[in-house]
Amino acid sequence: MKKKEFNFKKAKKVGNRFKDKDVKISVTSRLDSDVVFWLKSEAEKRGLPYQTFMNSLLKQAMSGTLTDVETLRKVIREELKNKKVV
Repeated sequence: MKKKEFNFKKAKKVGNRFKDKDVKISVTSRLDSDVVFWLKSEAEKRGLPYQTFMNSLLKQAMSGTLTDVETLRKVIREELKNKKVV
């Protein structure tokens, strides 16, 4: 059986990590079962694979653009207060 050959000529290496942002790194993590069930359920509602959805949530948290529920509630309350509900 012949070994696979890999071409790393265009890879940019920094220490032990690839610098290219498009590289996906496979990781193993342990999550509570309710978290995994929620991720899969929410991802399915959005028509996304759950790992893609999880990556999106983590990127939002990393960049500070993830809005928590309490902040969202405050904004909605303020908006409703400013508008007359008929």
